[in-house]
Amino acid sequence: HGKHYHDEEMGSVCLDADRPLDEVKFDRWISQVLAEQGQNILRAKGIIDLAGRKDRFVLQAVHMIKDGGFQRPWKADERRWSRLVFIGRELDEGALKSGFDACRA
Repeated sequence: HGKHYHDEEMGSVCLDADRPLDEVKFDRWISQVLAEQGQNILRAKGIIDLAGRKDRFVLQAVHMIKDGGFQRPWKADERRWSRLVFIGRELDEGALKSGFDACRA
């Protein structure tokens, strides 16, 4: 296996959290990221564990357009955690990570 690059500037950032995220903080943060950096974000997708919710939240975004919804309940034996992946150009991994971490409940 190997990485395949079409563009030297293209990259990905994967973020994860083992604690639930605050729904309001996460929505504000992801909306701001997409509004400010959407031109460089080709795609973002993730499964998010939101505090106080029994269902998994699934997020997809292309550039500045996001779509998301609650998919199904977390299974009793399933690890509850959040994972969000950005694919794009000139992604600031440090800023994305600190913003994502600030969404923890």
